[in-house]
Amino acid sequence: MTGPQVVEHVHPQKREHQRYEVTIPVDCSTKHLFVANHVSNISRGGLFLRSDDPLPLEAEVALVLRLPDAGQSIRAVGRVVWNYDLQKGTSRIVPGSGIRFVDMSPADRVTLERYIDRLARRAGSSPDRVVQPDPSST
Repeated sequence: MTGPQVVEHVHPQKREHQRYEVTIPVDCSTKHLFVANHVSNISRGGLFLRSDDPLPLEAEVALVLRLPDAGQSIRAVGRVVWNYDLQKGTSRIVPGSGIRFVDMSPADRVTLERYIDRLARRAGSSPDRVVQPDPSST
């Protein structure tokens, strides 16, 4: 009897959505500040901005992302949910802001989904795959 087939690499941190490393220009604004930065990774659920000066936790952030391949911008509202990340493959802490998408127009959501699908194809995987049972083990 063989175990489950791993359809996609399982990351040590549990995530609802697969993250993809990118460099996407983004404008972020809160009630009190405006920041032009770059997204360092993105998923269907949110993004990470690497920064020595992270945004305040729980801050609501208006985002304008300029997707390089799509040749267009999308607008979203996000909430800062954490202020650090672990560098992939290491235990090194990277300062910045993890932002969860909380609102996006249906048209911008479709544009984001298509962009994520293109990233997944380039990475040689399908987005958000899960571990599936091996049919021969039953």
